[in-house]
Order: sequence, then structure tokens, then C-alpha cells
Amino acid sequence: MNLSRRLALGLAGAAWAVPSAYAAAPLTCGAALPLSGAAGLQGSEILRGIQLAADAVNAAGGIAGKPLQLRSTDMPAPGDATAAVNGLITGGHAAVMFGSGDSALSYPASAAAELAQTPFIELTAPADGITSRGFKFLLRFGPSTAMAAGLAVATLQARFAGRNIGLLYNSGTTGAAFAAAFNAALAAAKLPVTLVVGYPEGIEDLHDQAGRLMRAKVDVLLHAAGLDDALGLVLASRALGWRPGALLGYGAGYAYRETVAALPGGIEGAYVVAAPFYPAPAAAIGAAYRASYGTAPRAADSLTAYTGAKLVFDTLNASNGDATKLLGALRQARLPQGGLANGFGVQFDHDGQNTGAYVTLQQWRGDVLTAL
Repeated sequence: MNLSRRLALGLAGAAWAVPSAYAAAPLTCGAALPLSGAAGLQGSEILRGIQLAADAVNAAGGIAGKPLQLRSTDMPAPGDATAAVNGLITGGHAAVMFGSGDSALSYPASAAAELAQTPFIELTAPADGITSRGFKFLLRFGPSTAMAAGLAVATLQARFAGRNIGLLYNSGTTGAAFAAAFNAALAAAKLPVTLVVGYPEGIEDLHDQAGRLMRAKVDVLLHAAGLDDALGLVLASRALGWRPGALLGYGAGYAYRETVAALPGGIEGAYVVAAPFYPAPAAAIGAAYRASYGTAPRAADSLTAYTGAKLVFDTLNASNGDATKLLGALRQARLPQGGLANGFGVQFDHDGQNTGAYVTLQQWRGDVLTAL
């Protein structure tokens, strides 16, 4: 049974049958993502997932007899967000917007869509505050920093109780949000932490921070890292001749294969808190990724983006292509965890957070990110 029929939307006309040739104008969706700059790798991976979902929909006949057109634009910095979103909505005629990869970008991008009264589906940016602003046109499909922090604390309790725990975090928007959620979860669990160290975005050398952790005899280190930060920690640790007994990573620095490729063996054995990375039910999506891009998926971001975008497209199809019905239909949707190809369920709460999303504990083993 296809996903449109499984969604409890109370809508008719969810079938995929369409004319052999499109007679109607295309339905346009927009994607505002960081395709260059510091988060360019994330934006590229997310766009690949959205594009694969759009390709699958068009191969099956489009949405309610109309071809689906995906327009994307680069949004490298928060100051670019308003122009990027407005350009897709007004100039590109996007009826639905996708974002954002980076939490710092999601705040202004979703605000611009809110002002334009256009549905904004945040696929992966995790900062808790994104969905706490009372927006009516915003839903987040992927997991939040609170979900990640909860699993991190549970992992520390279950696997590393009684050892000296340290937190090292990038104080950018996502890292700071994770640190706040993590500290709250630690307090609730009454779990002591030996040392908490933050550092600014864009820092190139973590030698001082690693030295503080070493002198504090931190044995289990949780690192909330941007794309380059895991490499910075490994290089600093090697220079000091120190490595914590266990390393638990969160963020793009630990979730992407590029980190492993840049420094082979550098994060071997590291645990990772992240969205599911291509489990068995997503094998066909992984195969489509390889066929389209000539390489294996780089991170779970592409799968999260694929399943979130496909959910939107299926819901639009069930709504006969009427984007004005999209948010209401998604808010009514109910799928248990495991209902989507990546393992997510679907149930949006009053803030617009998908409570069916989750993170899992994974580990780098032989340069392969393995689910535990």
C-alpha cells in the first residue's frame, strides 16, 4: 500500500493515476540551502535527497497530473536567507519551501516564509528553538537537539557510568542548542560532568581546548562538532599525545564520510548520535543515490531529506496538488515509527515538531558508520 493511502489524512483522490502527458503547468517547490560556504557539503547532500524524491515522484506521474518542478537557491549565510526564500516564492513561484541544513539559516529562512504565508518544511536543522516561535507555516520533519541530547545522556548512563565525562561544543547555533539541551538532560539525570568547554565557529585550532580536557583527565568526551571540528580535535589530540578513552560525536563533523576520508583512522571507534543512516528498508533509495551521483551517500542528511520531501509530495498528491491544504493534512497525518523508509514515523505536535523522528547510536568501524 502506498504512503498516500497509509496517511490518515481524511482526503480523497490519493491515487497516482495521471494522464500520459502533462497538460497542466508544473507544481513548483523551492529549496533554500547552503550550497557554498562552510555548510555547503550539508546543503549539497540535502538537495540530493530532495531531488531524488522529486525524480521518483515525476517517474510515477507527478502530483495530481502535474509535473513537479524543484527550484533551488544558494543560502550560504543567515544574511542571505530572506532574499533566497523570497526569490523562490515570488520569482520562482514556489508553493512550498524546503530548508535548511544549518540551524542558523533555518531561523531567518523560516521567518521569511512565515511572512510570505508559504509552507516551510525544515528537513534537518535541529535547534530546538526553531519550532518554539509559534509559527503557523512551519513544520520540522527531522530530529531536534533535545532528542539528540536525550540519547547522548542515556548512552553515557548505560555505557560509561562512573567515568570522567567532558563536553566540547561548537558554540554556533546548533552546537549551543545541543549544549543547552544536553546540560538540561544531565541535570535531570543527576549525571555529573567533569568539564564543559565551548569554542567559536570558524576556529582552526583546538589545541588549547583539548589541553584543558586532557588536564582535567576527561575519559569520555562528547563533542558537538561542525564539519571541520572533528578534524581539529583529532589533530590537536595527536599533537598532545592524548585521546579520551571514548569519544561520542554529534553534528556534521562526525556524521559525514568526508571526515573519515580526510583523516583515515582519526575517528575510528567513535560513537555517533545521528539520524538513521540508510537502514535496510532504504536500500532502494541508496541505490538510486549511487546511480544518480556515482558515489555512496555521504551522510544520513540525504535520506532524511528524501523521506521528508517524499512525505510532502505524497501529501500534496493526496490533496490533489493543493498546497493550501498541505500543512493541515500533515498535522493530521499519523504513521508509527518505522512507517517511513528511514524508520521515522509521522506525528507533528502543536509546535510543528515531528515527534516520530529520532536519532540512533552509531559507531565508525573500519570507515563504515554502523548502527548499534
